[in-house]
Amino acid sequence: MKIVVTGPYASGKSLLIHNITRGACINIERSGTTIAMDHGVADIDGMSVFMFGTPGLLRFRTMRKILSSGADGIIFVVDSADKESDARAKLFFREIAFFLPGVPCVVAANKQDLDEARPVDKLRENMRFLAGVPVIPCSAETGLNVDNMLRTLLYLTMMQWSSVFAKFAEHSGKPDGLQQLMRDLNMEREQAVGYLRRFELRKLLEVRLGDEQFTVRDEVRPLLKNPALLLRHG
Repeated sequence: MKIVVTGPYASGKSLLIHNITRGACINIERSGTTIAMDHGVADIDGMSVFMFGTPGLLRFRTMRKILSSGADGIIFVVDSADKESDARAKLFFREIAFFLPGVPCVVAANKQDLDEARPVDKLRENMRFLAGVPVIPCSAETGLNVDNMLRTLLYLTMMQWSSVFAKFAEHSGKPDGLQQLMRDLNMEREQAVGYLRRFELRKLLEVRLGDEQFTVRDEVRPLLKNPALLLRHG
């Protein structure tokens, strides 16, 4: 799945991606500030999670738009310890909502390891624009709640695609799998193929269109059938 990690400058996006990927990531930065992107891949219960971190300076809006394209989920990182950053967070939240309307999002209330960190109820009071979005206290420095935060987002993301994923699992390996997918989801071939290509890129399945067939990877089949398994393992 493609996850975009965004938020204002110095909120901890790069360190969060480093934590999630256990250091298997790259960072294009200058003087300690991301100027292009962070990128890494994590394995969650056999599912590949592609992380794309955006630069946090306002002038890099075009780069954030490019990196956000096609994302399946959003981690919006805020600095729990710095109230002065709240105004910048509001601007970034409006931006990502414009780039990715309707895409599942969780808020990583970062830096909870610091004494001055605000609890979730205080953050919601200070940042009312977060209404309706899960806010999860965490620390990219210590790893506190980072796994739970990511699993919550992946669960929300997969639930949004649950009807499609269930049919992927049902028709995996069948000679006429594509035709059955089209019939069950009441969609044209072009749209069905688009879904297959999208999730082939995310390494959920393999496609052999000449045979009208696709195969779900064994490791992720249980998650496609029951996304709640992600939460049980958290």
